[in-house]
Parts: sequence; C-alpha cells; structure tokens
Amino acid sequence: MSIYTFSHQVRRLDETLCGNGRKYSTGDVLFSGRGKRIALGESIAEGGEGSVFAVHVASASPLVAKLYHSTQRMRWRDQKLQLMCSRPIRSPCVAWPCEILYDELRRFVGVLMPRVDGVPLGAFAFHAELLKKQFLSWNRYDLTRLCLNLSESVHSLHRYGIVLGDLHPGNVMVSTDGSVCWVDADSFQIEDYPCSVGTERFRAPELRGNYGNFLRTRSHDAYALSVLLFMTLTLGLSPFARQGSGEDMQEAVRKGVLPYPFASYKPPPGIYPPDTPGRYVWSYLPRKLRDALGHNLTCVQRRDLRPRVTLGYLARCLQQYLRDMEPGGRRDHPMYRDLLYDRPCPPRSLLVQMTPNICTDCGILFREAPDDVARRLRQSHTRPLCRLCIRRRSALNQASRN
Repeated sequence: MSIYTFSHQVRRLDETLCGNGRKYSTGDVLFSGRGKRIALGESIAEGGEGSVFAVHVASASPLVAKLYHSTQRMRWRDQKLQLMCSRPIRSPCVAWPCEILYDELRRFVGVLMPRVDGVPLGAFAFHAELLKKQFLSWNRYDLTRLCLNLSESVHSLHRYGIVLGDLHPGNVMVSTDGSVCWVDADSFQIEDYPCSVGTERFRAPELRGNYGNFLRTRSHDAYALSVLLFMTLTLGLSPFARQGSGEDMQEAVRKGVLPYPFASYKPPPGIYPPDTPGRYVWSYLPRKLRDALGHNLTCVQRRDLRPRVTLGYLARCLQQYLRDMEPGGRRDHPMYRDLLYDRPCPPRSLLVQMTPNICTDCGILFREAPDDVARRLRQSHTRPLCRLCIRRRSALNQASRN
C-alpha cells in the first residue's frame, strides 16, 4: 500500500528562487502543468507561506489555489510538489496537491488543492462553550469518535509512507459527522524532503535544531498526535500542564513528568494537574488508553526502551472506549458521556445514586450524590455548584478574610 518510501537521510534543499516576484490577486490568470487556464477567485486566507484563493475551473470537486509568497517560491518546493502530484493519494482524510501552478513564462507560483469544508479542530475543540456553539448535540461519545478518526487518518497516511511532521489542530478540518481531513499537505515529509515547519507544543522532546535539518519518523507523529488527543479529550488542557508557572511545564516536557498516573508511573510528590474540569477526564478513560497515551508522552524522556505505541493501537483503544459507552457496554451510563467532570471517576455503586445538575457559576453539567447535596447545603450554597466552584469560592472567602 505504501506509495512513498521512508528515507533515513535528509535531502539538501535547493533554495534557489525559481518564481517571479509578483503578488497575485482576484481575477489574475495562471496555468496548470498541462496548460489549463486557472482564474483566481476571492481570497480565502493568508499565512506565512502564501495565500489561498478560490479558483474558477471545471472539476469534479471544488479546488483552491495556494500561491506562495515570492520568497517561498524555491526550486526544492517545486521539485517536491512535482513528486507529490506524480504519485497522488486519493483519500477523504487528506487534501492532496493536484497540479502545480505556473505563470505565463512557466515559472513556479503555487499549487492546486481540493477545497475542504469544515471547521479547524483548534477553533472549537479546546473549550466547552466553543464546542457546544459549533456542535450543539456533541457529548463525550462524539468527542471520542473524533479522536478515533484522527488516529485512523494519521495511521492511514503512515501506511502510504507519509510522515505529517507539522501535526497540529490548525491543520485538520472537522465535519459535522466527526470525519476529518488534513490540509496543508504540501508541508508533509515526503521521502527525503523534510517537513521544514513545526509547532513547538507538538514537537517530540528528542528533536533538536531547525526543522528543515532532520527527518521525522512515525514515532514523532505518534508523540504529536498523543498530545493532540489528550488536549481534545480534556477540551484544551495540555498534558504537561500543572499547578504552577509555564516555566515548570516546559521543564516537565523535557523530563517527561506527567501530573497523571498510568501503568506503574506515579507523579512525583507535589506535582498536581491544574484545578480545572479537564483534570478529571483522565480518570474516566479506559486503562489501556491511559497507558498508551502516557507511554507515548514520556517514554523517551524516562529512557523507557519500549517504542511509542503505534497509531493503529491507539485507534483500537479508542474503538473499545466507544463500544464501552454504547448500550450494554461497561461504561453505559450518562455520566461517562458528559463532556467534563468536577470529580474523579466514582465507583459504579455510587453512579446510580447521582443526579445531574448545572453549575450556576461555570455552567458545566455535573452530578451529585445525596451526600454531596447535603454537604453543599451545610456550606450555605443553596444554588447548584460543582465541586471546583465550591473550592474556588472557599478560597476567595479565605483570601478576603486575610
């Protein structure tokens, strides 16, 4: 099934400029590699590498044109895109380059790509209010299905011989049914062409130096995807975030210190997750999924000789998680399908006694056992409040007294 071959030695990139210095706009005309006229439509977006335009062209599916800035029209990019267009990957999970675009003198300008409808993952998945605004009916089952689709899509691209490299939430579009499509495929690592861009939060800790000076592996994608899955499942919480400053988190990434237990690992004394609803999601995940994510995030730093687990294994763990939440499954209870929690996962015997409520302070859906209601009323909180907000109010009251 592999279309491309994984390489072990990075190519020396020819950075000679091979395009013109012109800036294009709506109404300008370019030419495909086969000589077809391509008229530029309205501008859609602009980034560090170039601008994206709608195009008016007869095609089975809508297309867009990505035109590189004049300083980005280098010979190596033209050569890489020629390779990608000569061996296309036809899959709904990726917007693969179709044809290279040239000016009237056949100088390299940009590339044609499929137009992808949907919402960038980073625009909604990391905050409960944004998620509800975008997908009103979604719950944890839908969020887990989205994570499964992310894992399966990257695993599928790996089987084609592709390493994504710059894997982050702005590069994947999500449809209402939870299906995903990776965009900016022109930056993927193809054979010995490196992925010359990256996002620090998703950079594997063993990687050093300039992104264009080394080749990444499927293991590095597995690390980045594990960070992305954790952030998606917890609605935006970084896996290494802890109570304290941002400097502590950077040090935690370097040392592989997670504030969450998994397998035989326990966080060092004094290392606690941030006091947010996302911190409790970890305790609701199946053990195998926790162990796989925790291992992928920390194995290199802790010198664990076992390699990172494959994305195929992660996908199977997520598939089992979905089955458990379905009717008759081991997690067939409404609480397991809540988006966020205000407590660690309770024993099954307590679940049947808990009733749903809405916190009047933060707005999350939470569940209370009879003892929780009695305790809240004793503390003079007559309105429904989750445990986190009760703790915050108590801390504020204590601070005001001091």
